Amino acid sequence: MENELVLDRVGKTFDDGSLVLRHIDLRLAQGTKLSVLGPSGSGKTTLLRLIAGLETPDSGNIIFDGQRINDLPPHQRRFGMMFQEFALFPHMNVFDNIGYGLRMKGFSRDWIKLRVEEMLALTGLSGFEKRQVDALSGGERQRVALARPWPRNPGS
Repeated sequence: MENELVLDRVGKTFDDGSLVLRHIDLRLAQGTKLSVLGPSGSGKTTLLRLIAGLETPDSGNIIFDGQRINDLPPHQRRFGMMFQEFALFPHMNVFDNIGYGLRMKGFSRDWIKLRVEEMLALTGLSGFEKRQVDALSGGERQRVALARPWPRNPGS
């Protein structure tokens, strides 16, 4: 199935030997929404970091769109992750924070402008593009962080 995410017996153990995830099986079709709930330390963030490519599984396979992506670098996975700390670039304005990933992928200025404007409108941040992120409220910063991973691919 196109854009299907599959986790097949995925496992992760930390360097100290503690088992975090064991034999995780998951199949998500495009457009599916998933909530990951659990107590602190139960592996929620580790699971998301594995999918995004920020961690490598010790066992099993992560498959997206029919391709095994275990060893694919994060910037080639077509996944984004919003961190609790937002991870915004303090020296960049709102527009540049949202467009950063697109610039790194070499998209044209016109395409970046179009996509960033779409994300600004979608997140209720139109008119904020020139503001520095340290001048934003916590909720506004969160919306900037949320807008960053969405516009990465043409047609997305």
